[in-house]
Amino acid sequence: MNKPSILPKKSGLFFLALILVISVFGQSTDYPNRKMLLRDEGLSQLSYVDLANPSANWYLPVPAGRDMQLVGGGRVLIGTGNGYEEREITTGNKVSEMAAFAGTLTAHRLRNGHTLLSGLNWQGKQGIVLLEVDANGTVFKTVAFAGGYPRLVRETNSGTFMITSDDSVFEGTKAGEVIWRAAVASKVKPHVWQALRLANGNTVVSGGYSANLQFFSPGGKLIDSITGPASVNPHFFSGLQILQNGHFVVANWQGHGPKFGASGVQLLEYTPDGKLAWSWKQDPEKYSSLQAVIILDGLDTKYLHVENEKGMLAPVK
Repeated sequence: MNKPSILPKKSGLFFLALILVISVFGQSTDYPNRKMLLRDEGLSQLSYVDLANPSANWYLPVPAGRDMQLVGGGRVLIGTGNGYEEREITTGNKVSEMAAFAGTLTAHRLRNGHTLLSGLNWQGKQGIVLLEVDANGTVFKTVAFAGGYPRLVRETNSGTFMITSDDSVFEGTKAGEVIWRAAVASKVKPHVWQALRLANGNTVVSGGYSANLQFFSPGGKLIDSITGPASVNPHFFSGLQILQNGHFVVANWQGHGPKFGASGVQLLEYTPDGKLAWSWKQDPEKYSSLQAVIILDGLDTKYLHVENEKGMLAPVK
C-alpha cells in the first residue's frame, strides 16, 4: 500500500506550483554549477554566466556580428562585421582582432588554425563566399557557392562545410561543389541558422523562424523536429550546441533591438526525444535577445574546440 503524503494537500499543490514557476521563469536547479558564454544580438553584448558564482559574471558590449567559438588559450572568438575578435573568457577583455575584411558575416576557426570568414557577393566573387585566412590576414583560399544570404558555417569531420542560407542547408566541398542539400520546412521564410552533422549521418538544423530543430536524413528528407512548449515562446532558433549527454541546447532569439529581455525563455535544452530537459530565463535587466550560447561544462578552454563526428564540441590538441 502506498504511504499517505506527509504534506497537507494545499502544501503539495503549492510546492508543485513553485517548481513549475522556477522551471519556466528561473534557472533550473538541474545544473547548479553550469557555466556559459552568451551572445546577445539585441544588445550587441557578450557575457559570461556562472550559476554557482554570480560574482564572476560579466557583461560587455561588443561589435555586431555572428557566432562564437572557443579558440584556446582561455579565449572566445566572436565574428564581427570586419572579421573577428578574441576575448578572455574570465574577463571579457579583448586580446586580439582581425578587422581587415569589411562585409564579414560570420567567422569560425578551422582545425588547421586558420579562420574561415563568410560573406555575400564579397571579395570580388558572387554568391556565398568563404575566405580562409591566417592570423596575419593572409588569404589562403577563397571558394564561392551560388546562393543567398548565409548564416553560420561549420567544418564537418570530413573537411566539407555545412552552410545555412535562407530556407536551406547545404554541404559544400573546398572545391566549391555542393554535395548535399535539404530544404527547411517553415510557414515563413526561416533564415536557417546552424547545421551540424551527426554520427548516424543525419543533420540537425536550428531552423530560425521555423522555431524548431529539424532533423534530416542523408538523403535530405525531413525525419523529425523538436520545439516547444508554448510557455517558452518559441520564436527563432539560432545558436546550437550538442552536449556530451546527447542533449541539444539552442538559443531562442526573440527580436532585434534592446526591448526583448522579458520575452520568451531564451535558452532551451532538449533531450533527443524532444523533451525540454532544462531552460534558463534571462534577466530582462541584463539581456534582450540571445543569439548564441556555449555551455562550458566539461570543456577545457585551453584548447580550440570544433565539432567532432558526433556534432559535439571537442578539443583540437
